[in-house]
Amino acid sequence: MSASKSDSTTGFRGQNLPAALDQNLLNIDGEQHRRVRKLAAEAFAPAHHAWHEQVVAAAVAELVDALPATGEIDAMGGLCEPLPPRVIGTLLGLPNEQLGEFRSAARPMFLIDTSSEGEAVQGAMVSMLTLVAGVIEDKRREPGNDLISGWLRARDGQDRLSEEELISLAFAVIIGGFENVTSLTSAVLDEMVRSHGESARRLLGTPQEFAGLVREVMGAVAPVNYALRRFPLADIEVNGVTIPRGHTVFLSLRSAHLDPARRQGRDLVFGHGRHFCIGAALAEMQAVQVARAVLEKYPRLEAVKPREEYRLRPSWLTYAFAELPLRAVWPVDAGHHSSRVFYDRLEARPQVGYYLGD
Repeated sequence: MSASKSDSTTGFRGQNLPAALDQNLLNIDGEQHRRVRKLAAEAFAPAHHAWHEQVVAAAVAELVDALPATGEIDAMGGLCEPLPPRVIGTLLGLPNEQLGEFRSAARPMFLIDTSSEGEAVQGAMVSMLTLVAGVIEDKRREPGNDLISGWLRARDGQDRLSEEELISLAFAVIIGGFENVTSLTSAVLDEMVRSHGESARRLLGTPQEFAGLVREVMGAVAPVNYALRRFPLADIEVNGVTIPRGHTVFLSLRSAHLDPARRQGRDLVFGHGRHFCIGAALAEMQAVQVARAVLEKYPRLEAVKPREEYRLRPSWLTYAFAELPLRAVWPVDAGHHSSRVFYDRLEARPQVGYYLGD
C-alpha cells in the first residue's frame, strides 16, 4: 500500500490541496517520506519529552484551574478543545493571538463537507496556507526556540527540506495535533469518569501506573476511525474481492483495533508501520495530564447524561464528541482539597518517560 497520490491509477485528487500543503507526511512515501519523517521525528524524540511535558502540564493546569469548582462543567469547551492548540502552538511557535484562527482553519479538514464544491474545506486550506506561510516568514526574521525555527535551520542551512515540505510539515502537525487530540482527550476523560474514577484516583500517587491505566483506556476508546486513503501497489484480494492496483482503499483502524481476532500486542490507536503517528507520545501526554488534573481537582465527578446521547462531530476521520458535560459534586468536608494543593502535587511529581515508536 502507498500513501502517495502518484500511485493512484484512477486520478484520485482527494481534497486537492495546494502544492504548498500537499507535500506533507500523510501524502508522500518512499525516500521523500523517509527523509522528511526523520527530520520531523527528531523534534518529537524522547530527548524533548521533558520540554513537552512542561508545556502540556502548564496548559492543563491553567485550563483546569479555570473550570468551576462545583456544578456542571463544560469539559469540551473549557479543556479538551483549547488544550491542543495551546500545546501545538507553543511547540511550533505560533502567535498566541492567532491560535483561534489556526483552530478555525484546521476544524473543517476532517469534517464531512456538505458545502457546494467543497468550498468549506477549500476556504480552510487557503486560510491555513496563509497563516503557516506568515509564521514561517516571521520565524525567518526572528527565529526562536521552537519547532518551526528548527525546521527552518534545516531548510535554509542544510537544504534538507524544500519550501513546500517545510510548509506541509507544519500543516500536518497542526491538523493532526488539534482535532485528533481533542477527540482522544475527551473520549479518555469520559471513559475514566464513567468507568475508572475510583480506581484511577487510587493510582494518582503512582504516575507510571496511572499512565498505564490511561493507555489501556486509550486502547478501549480508539477514537480514530480511518487511516487516510491508500493505493495498492499490486492487485490484492480481500475475502474473494479483487482490489485492482492503484484503486482507492480506506483502512478502518478503529475496527481493526477493536477486532477480538486482531494480533495481540498490535496497537493500532495511532496507526502502524512507517506512517505511525510521530506525535503519539505527545497526544498520550495530554490524555494523561487531562485525566490526572481533572480527577485531582474533583473528588466526585459524574457524567451528565448517557454517552449515546452526546452530540457527535460530523467527522469522517474520528469518532468525536461535540460535547462533554460533566458534573462536579464537592464533598462537604473537602475544604482541604483546594485546587492549589492539587497543582502543588502535580508540579512536584516525578517526570514520566514516554517511548515514541517507529
